[in-house]
Amino acid sequence: MVTRKVWLSIAALALLGQAFGEDAVRFRFRPGESWQYRVQQTTRVTQTLQGETNLLESSTELVKRWEVKEVLPDGSAWLQLSIPELKLKQKLPSGQSIVYDSTQPQQSHAALREQMEQFVGKPTVQLKVDSRGQVLETKPLLPIPGIGTGSEPPFGIVLPESALQAGQRWQRSFQIVLEPPLGTGQKYDAEQHYEVRTLAAEQAEITFVTQLKNPPTDPAEKIPLLQKITRGVAVLDRMTGRVTLLRVQAGGTVEGLEGAPDSKYEFFSEYVERLQR
Repeated sequence: MVTRKVWLSIAALALLGQAFGEDAVRFRFRPGESWQYRVQQTTRVTQTLQGETNLLESSTELVKRWEVKEVLPDGSAWLQLSIPELKLKQKLPSGQSIVYDSTQPQQSHAALREQMEQFVGKPTVQLKVDSRGQVLETKPLLPIPGIGTGSEPPFGIVLPESALQAGQRWQRSFQIVLEPPLGTGQKYDAEQHYEVRTLAAEQAEITFVTQLKNPPTDPAEKIPLLQKITRGVAVLDRMTGRVTLLRVQAGGTVEGLEGAPDSKYEFFSEYVERLQR
């Protein structure tokens, strides 16, 4: 027989769980705090045109550092991004490999070193982010293409308005903006669809997929969009309000380049981001 004391304990735990669930569905920021993510990304591009195939491969390792500059009364915050470490390796179609390593700059490829040292170790952008992870405003601090559009959430996902539930689905609408070198500012309406794949007391796994509302038909327009149509999974720590792991893939094939039926362009990218501290 369940006693009144046990029933009260069960009720208290239920209320605690409900409150915890509401709290865990938000990102939380404190003035002056900072944290870092270690990122690994590999990219493979293959282009076949007029019977000739060219392959370009690259791998990137970097550290992303976020710093909370200001927290506002509504729970949103101004976050500043910097890249304290960066390693980049590119294998060109000729077979030559060029390397940049911020920890060994003098041993790096001269052209890459000149390009990368413009922003490595420096604040690159400030984002005003709400407690759901949505970018409300951007302040570019360096002239780097793409950092001023605000279309990509800084933690990879946007949380729902309500408490997380197993199997829960929601979406966000946004615009993909193709800035140089991908484009000249073209805009495409897109949606990102989210789903809670697993839900536990300490963490949640949230999957997502990006879709264009009106995909272009011209192959030349499709190519730069391949790296923007992403799918992946994020692991959210419900106790700290941090994404601890983010895996993102993008890729696809575009055929019929320049009207040639036997031509094609293939793109594949895998991005993994892990919380360090």
